[in-house]
Amino acid sequence: MTTFNSQTSRHGLPEDPDLPRRLELLKELGLDQQRPIPELDALGDRVADAFIERTGQPEFRGIVNIVGLKQFFVGLSRPRTTSHTSQAPAPVAERIMPRTEGWCVFTLERRKAFPLNNVLDYPRSAGNGAMHRLRVKTYLGAPIIHAATGISLGTVCGVGTETVQWTLEDVERMKQFAGEAADQMSGGIRF
Repeated sequence: MTTFNSQTSRHGLPEDPDLPRRLELLKELGLDQQRPIPELDALGDRVADAFIERTGQPEFRGIVNIVGLKQFFVGLSRPRTTSHTSQAPAPVAERIMPRTEGWCVFTLERRKAFPLNNVLDYPRSAGNGAMHRLRVKTYLGAPIIHAATGISLGTVCGVGTETVQWTLEDVERMKQFAGEAADQMSGGIRF
């Protein structure tokens, strides 16, 4: 079903039939509170490091995103300084994004990796606040699938300020990161 709204000339949110069950599951897993999780911040750092090396973009960010009524970045890479060291973890206020921004809700709907070499090539990017506010020009994300239920909990993704020609190796790497997040969320780490 199309998400295009002819009155606003923008695309709306995709349908999310798993949302009620996801909210219950997030509560069961202890992921329903909007708080950073150090182990997932570390995963966000690893995502950023892998794709900074791959793309040459020092501003590339790695994100572990839980999608509930809002998006919350339980894992978020720390910005790199010029000496390639990372800064303090991002505060909670910088980790919240409405469901109407970004591309993770579409990755969630697809239930498979979503590479956008240039976010402007995707019609649903029109008016996307993340593109303008964060200067995002490229996106690569993969869903975090809870193995026992098959419910998508969120995504692991990366965003950059320059376009990237994503490869199959890049997509596979992001899927591996999403698998690690799924393992951690499903019981590998107690939050």
